[in-house]
Amino acid sequence: MQAGLPPYDALAAATVTAARLLRLDAEIGTVEPGKRADLVILGADPLQDVQAARRVHSVMKDGRLYSPAASAHPQR
Repeated sequence: MQAGLPPYDALAAATVTAARLLRLDAEIGTVEPGKRADLVILGADPLQDVQAARRVHSVMKDGRLYSPAASAHPQR
């Protein structure tokens, strides 16, 4: 709770609450059928340690899976 918010509330502020404020909550902000399949896959539980949100294992964007190492060196 370094910034004054419990991990759950910090993650909600960055996802569902942000989507709601931007009026994009019908498309993004939660994982459910009919919404964009853009996900960040972490190697640890950010509810146990919010710093785990910085350790990205892979990303799914538009249904395609990417790893951070591959993204750092895109093919030309």
